[in-house]
Amino acid sequence: MMVALGLLAGCGSSSGSGTDPATSKSKKTHTQVATDSGERATADMVAGVSPSKAGTPVALKFELRELPQPGQLLDVDIAILPGAPAINRIYGKFQGAEGLDLVEGGELPSIDKPAMGSIIRHVVRVLPKQDGIFTVSATISVDVADDSISRTYSIPVIVGDGLTEQTARTEVAEGRPAPGAAVKTH
Repeated sequence: MMVALGLLAGCGSSSGSGTDPATSKSKKTHTQVATDSGERATADMVAGVSPSKAGTPVALKFELRELPQPGQLLDVDIAILPGAPAINRIYGKFQGAEGLDLVEGGELPSIDKPAMGSIIRHVVRVLPKQDGIFTVSATISVDVADDSISRTYSIPVIVGDGLTEQTARTEVAEGRPAPGAAVKTH
């Protein structure tokens, strides 16, 4: 579990910021990074996790633009990757979990007849309220021929120090004193 959390913590160190004029007003409240998110390779992004074992004709990848901190807006870059030639339409909805307010980007507008291998980019802006591990959920729906398929993906967001209570328990289990604990010396 700690290894997975460590890997996810690395998701917050990306280089990029969109230059969308519609969202530039509120960007003054958090750090901006230089590279346009639309130019970054999806190979460096993290795959969203879906509990469904059945595959869909799309994949979801994400990247956090900066290290998430409580009370600071955070942009989450999303890439939807169509992987089938006969997709009629892709659309989606995003939600933040308790403690992570979704500020912008709650809906992925309908994309008709996306080309296989294309990249559909979307930005979700969230506001973490406190340290912890939170989730943005993405429900992506795909219409093909005579069927509609929906999958929900989880996007983990580790804010600040994550779960300090869990860190303290791990350190004690490993024989290290918990932060703030008194240490006896002889």
